[in-house]
Amino acid sequence: MDTVAAAQGKPTLQIGVEPVGRAEVTVSVHGELDCATADQLRSAITELLNRGGLTAIGLDLRGLTFIDSSGIGTLVVAQRICQQVGVRMRLTAVNAFAARVLGVVGVDAALGLPATAGAPAALVGAD
Repeated sequence: MDTVAAAQGKPTLQIGVEPVGRAEVTVSVHGELDCATADQLRSAITELLNRGGLTAIGLDLRGLTFIDSSGIGTLVVAQRICQQVGVRMRLTAVNAFAARVLGVVGVDAALGLPATAGAPAALVGAD
């Protein structure tokens, strides 16, 4: 975590990328995904797509503590771009907070969140 930004009250976002297979990665998002930090996730996904060789990107949102419309928009646009270039992007793990917000907004299914994700037991990788 960026302790300087946190100490100054600025939103922080940590993004980790782990290879899952030869052509798949998981992108872990921790912190606040909002208008101040969404560009970081956008840049990370763009970098992955530009390097090529990927068939799938999984998003792990278990560490997400906040998301606003900019963050949601970033996820939706990333999904569309990935689809256009032949890379499958889907949610691989979410916490109850993220599942609820994405469900209320109506983008949960488009991002690959199972329809039963409202039930805590159904959350993939749930806390």
